[in-house]
Amino acid sequence: MRPMPGLFGPRESVTLYEANAILSTHHYLGASGRGFAYRDEAGVMVFANPSSRRLPQHRWVELVRWCILPSAGANAGSKQWARAVQFLRRTCDDVTTVVSYSDPSAGHTGALYRACNWLWAPTWHRLRPPPSGHGRWSEAGGTEAVKDRWVFPLAVDDERERLLSVQDDSVLRSVPFASYREPKIRNGRISGGGGDYKQWQQMRAVRADE
Repeated sequence: MRPMPGLFGPRESVTLYEANAILSTHHYLGASGRGFAYRDEAGVMVFANPSSRRLPQHRWVELVRWCILPSAGANAGSKQWARAVQFLRRTCDDVTTVVSYSDPSAGHTGALYRACNWLWAPTWHRLRPPPSGHGRWSEAGGTEAVKDRWVFPLAVDDERERLLSVQDDSVLRSVPFASYREPKIRNGRISGGGGDYKQWQQMRAVRADE
């Protein structure tokens, strides 16, 4: 999925090469080998086709890098994401959904996603990790720690709930609150939906104390 040419403002126009110069210094994963970039005064983002082959490759995009510069100031992430949503809706009007992942093993709690109204959409790997404790997530095809999946609906998508819902009945019986539910979208505003991340964290904390 590529943004339409000729619609970038001066603040948004940046090549992947230019974005990677920032990512190499300021993002823990470093440069990205794929996708298209967005830039503003807060930092850069890189979007690409979803890494999961189970997700639509033409109307969904994955946020593979989100880099907020140290000099960006307070609440920079939420302000940047609001601008990025406008950018995506203007330049990729056929995209319905943005998906991204946070890495608990790197100390990432998903706080920024939640502050920006993303919805938690856990995979069954997250709810019941495989015996190795790892999954296949990286751009290079290697294995990494199981991540939290987050989605941001840009538009109505009749298949989204089916694609994101946990299909493992045994998992659903133990954590029925965790499966993704489709939100209401009116005039671009999201209401409800997603899995209950707060309840999931509370349950994990109780189990850890047992």
